[in-house]
Amino acid sequence: MNKPDFNVAKKNLLPKRGDSLDNLAGYPKKFKLPLIEDISGKYINTLYAPKDITVNWNSYKDYLSKVKPQFHPHVLFIGHDSSEIENITLMSLGGVLQHMNGTANYALVGSNTINTLDEIIKNKKPEWIGFNLYTGLTDFVFEWIKRYKIERASYILKKNIVDFDTADKALKDMVKEAKGTVYDGDQVLYAPIIIGGHFNNYSFNESFVRGGDYVVRGKGINILRDILLGLFMPGIYHDPMPYANIPRMDRESFYGDMYEFSDKTKSYVFSRIKSVLSALGCSYTCSYCYISSMIDNLKEAYEDKGVKPPSIIQDRPIDTVFAEGKDILRLDEYYGVKTSAVFDQADISLNNMEWWNELGERWMHDIGIPFYIQARPAMLAGKKGMERVALISNRGLVSGISMAIESGDQNVRKLLLDRHENNKIVQDAIKNVKSFGIPLRTQAIVGLPVMKPSIEFNPANSKVSLVDSDGKEHYYEDPLQESIKCLDLVCSSYFRKEDYYWNAIYSPFPGTPLGDYSIEAGFSIDETASKAYLFSSESGLNCFSELITKRQVAFSLTSNYFSHFKNGKDLMSSFIYREGELDLDFFSRFISDKSSLMQPIDQTSTGGLIPNIQPAMLEDFFEYAYPKEADIEFKKINKNLINYYLYLFDGLVLAAKMAVAYYKKRETKNLFTLSNLYRVERNHYYDNCYHMNYMPEKYADYLTNIIKR
Repeated sequence: MNKPDFNVAKKNLLPKRGDSLDNLAGYPKKFKLPLIEDISGKYINTLYAPKDITVNWNSYKDYLSKVKPQFHPHVLFIGHDSSEIENITLMSLGGVLQHMNGTANYALVGSNTINTLDEIIKNKKPEWIGFNLYTGLTDFVFEWIKRYKIERASYILKKNIVDFDTADKALKDMVKEAKGTVYDGDQVLYAPIIIGGHFNNYSFNESFVRGGDYVVRGKGINILRDILLGLFMPGIYHDPMPYANIPRMDRESFYGDMYEFSDKTKSYVFSRIKSVLSALGCSYTCSYCYISSMIDNLKEAYEDKGVKPPSIIQDRPIDTVFAEGKDILRLDEYYGVKTSAVFDQADISLNNMEWWNELGERWMHDIGIPFYIQARPAMLAGKKGMERVALISNRGLVSGISMAIESGDQNVRKLLLDRHENNKIVQDAIKNVKSFGIPLRTQAIVGLPVMKPSIEFNPANSKVSLVDSDGKEHYYEDPLQESIKCLDLVCSSYFRKEDYYWNAIYSPFPGTPLGDYSIEAGFSIDETASKAYLFSSESGLNCFSELITKRQVAFSLTSNYFSHFKNGKDLMSSFIYREGELDLDFFSRFISDKSSLMQPIDQTSTGGLIPNIQPAMLEDFFEYAYPKEADIEFKKINKNLINYYLYLFDGLVLAAKMAVAYYKKRETKNLFTLSNLYRVERNHYYDNCYHMNYMPEKYADYLTNIIKR
């Protein structure tokens, strides 16, 4: 009997462009592996066909209860506590457990709380332990895994093991033999380690070598199901297929554990911003982002097969998203919360307007909570963009839109970032959004590697560079000028008081084209790249002078203010290139000294609790808020900042929030810095984007009296 041709089998089984990605049977009734393919010994591709996946999770739950009545897997899912938004990855994986008649527990930890896992494991007795890892936040996790595995191996083998590699190999052999959890009767002797998260996009081998029994690269829904069923042996597995078969999230259990875990994690329960996921995938290949690798991974799975892969972007079922909205309302009532906006964590919202139109008809009637969404300039510009914005605006379906532009230089955007929207598209997108009065947050990257490489570097060998197809170079002698150009692009648009100019300082993520370029061009080293994490206060590159770094930080902390002026570019340049400390005192004096030169884009506002304030109103508030001699210096700074409050959104309420933050810092005997000013300002704009406008309780009576006048 001839052995079947693997490529023919793959071609016949895998979905192609235009095919339905649903399993018409709802779920597989046989417990067997999908088609698998070893990729050069690095990892194993799990090539799930539609017949292999579960889409009807409720029926699958019933089926398992009949054919596997004793099967009740119990997993402890662990993530980082560094994010301010809900961990929908863990809740989604918990949804898999819930629909496999299992249970999930959750913990969000940092370097100071990682050892609390010992007590959780002792009390909860999970059969599996799953980690969702972020790049740059891994060392303390791997240290805990090392200790856990040495302790477990020593206990099981009844001898003192001090070498991690010995313990790791012994436990992986046990897991392989047991096809999962290692038991002694009903007692769990060893709960295998499953590691997922975007860290594995590039560093999957490190995750395996440093303790992961099962390392999951790509989507984890199907792989987790089959790991729990005992189908996979320890190893590195990658799912490149674009199925959007995430079940209804396990929000209730996540909230329960977050409520019990710590005061910090209680914030996820009581937050007025919740999260959903409308779609999976991203069609863009941005050079700085891990998500873009999904396109390459999918192409790799279909290489030389003669068929086109399905679209990388797939919508989640409307009924599932709608059910999650119902869960949010139910849990709001249980915990006494009033959710004001739902953040759609899809990498691209508004891709399928038929989907949004159908959802919108039910969502605003039955759920009534607007979405905060992420969209690209090309999706918001032009006639089609206007239609998209009109559809979501007319129903009140969105509270705000986030739009990444990253750079104001078209050449940098195209050649270095692999983003192909020109500046006209960016400005047209802003105009379309603002024609409906929707709050907008533009996103930019500060500190990109835009200088000419100082070492031998051939741009032809790199996926990205700043040399175009004609050989023309587009480098910057002063990298700050590239950041200022982006600021100027927004300043010359329809930006308004309620809009926010957000930026992050660039960190090179290993394995992304821009991360690799940063290393190859001599702008970064492996050590700085491995510590990369978003929202760092300083550059992840090592090529900037101390002065440039100081100016980059000051730019990132003040650029939202300058974005609200027609001459914001000139004002920022005047500020950033001054000598001396670029601190809060200097910033306040600069604003006071340059007040006559400022040309605001928009001096009127229809939003906010107290719009269109006057200088005298701010003067009176400062006298009220800072009556003591000990606060005279900060009161002086605030008086210098009068034009700061006048030209930003709902400035008097912002000043009140600033006073609250100042007194909290004073209680801990810490100085209130420019970074603190930025933080309060950013959260103030977020409050508006998420429909959370409020007056600080401490000054509520004072501000209410102003409204009543």
